[in-house]
Amino acid sequence: MEILATHIGAIPMIDEGTFPLTIRFDGASVDEFIAWYQSNTDWLDNNLLKSGAILVQGVDIDSVDKFEHITGSLGSKFRDYLDGSYPRRNLKGHVYISTEYDASYNITMHNELSYSAKWPSRLIFGCVIPPGTGGETPLVDSRSIIDVMPPEILEEFERKQLRYVRNLHSGQGMGPSWKDTFGTDEKEVVEQHCRSIDIEYEWKEDGGLRLINRRPATRIHPVTGEKVWFNQADQYHPTHFPEEVYETLMLIADGVEEDLPLFVSFGDGSKIPESTIHEIIRVIDTVTVVRPWLKGDFVIVENMLVAHGRKAYTGDRQIVVSMVE
Repeated sequence: MEILATHIGAIPMIDEGTFPLTIRFDGASVDEFIAWYQSNTDWLDNNLLKSGAILVQGVDIDSVDKFEHITGSLGSKFRDYLDGSYPRRNLKGHVYISTEYDASYNITMHNELSYSAKWPSRLIFGCVIPPGTGGETPLVDSRSIIDVMPPEILEEFERKQLRYVRNLHSGQGMGPSWKDTFGTDEKEVVEQHCRSIDIEYEWKEDGGLRLINRRPATRIHPVTGEKVWFNQADQYHPTHFPEEVYETLMLIADGVEEDLPLFVSFGDGSKIPESTIHEIIRVIDTVTVVRPWLKGDFVIVENMLVAHGRKAYTGDRQIVVSMVE
């Protein structure tokens, strides 16, 4: 453990040998942490690029208001959840509930909005109410995924790239509506947004909207120059749905997988085998770190360098998130 010197009363213990890098305070107030952060911004920024994620514990964060206050000091420009693929309710200002996806299911590892042409640079997750059981937010270094991914899978994904499909209803149906997804009921506004970030779109006869994003499976980090696994193929693939959910959705989609709320193929339109997706999930799990949430914990995640997910849970759970542009 290392102690980082500071001019204020709150002095943390720092463990750089863990993932995520862990900073522990002994009951610091929000303002004490902010003062410490502002004295050590360069050190934190440099170590975030090395580790990919920094866990802070022991700060008195017990409300959305305090989380908003503390995150407002960690970033100057926040983004909303426009064009997101899962429900995410705004709580206050730049603070959102992390997800409202069914508590009984896991969410597989992904980098936020990696299916898009624009994504947040950092995510800040905070624990206001710990879950009763489960409910962890697993983390995995996207560079380590490159290291352990079978070479034949990596080569095929990089060569063929990915084609993400989303089918958004107009107000009645499974998954989010296009109005909720884009925060408007004006088709022209949606079309302008899609054109601005290279999304193919098609209005359906029933008033729904089909979106197609063609994206790389890996990217090069603009600062570190490292290659990262940066896609959501397993999350968009039909195997992501539990069997009973998949069967229900396929009935609604008249047996056409491309009409499911979420779907993915290779960039050339060819199917990604189920066995490949299972192998990707298995391999990523071997390098994923899962730790329980404690009240007041928050984690700063460099979105390109680290992927996150969510474990199923019981009881109350209020994990909140802010997204830095």
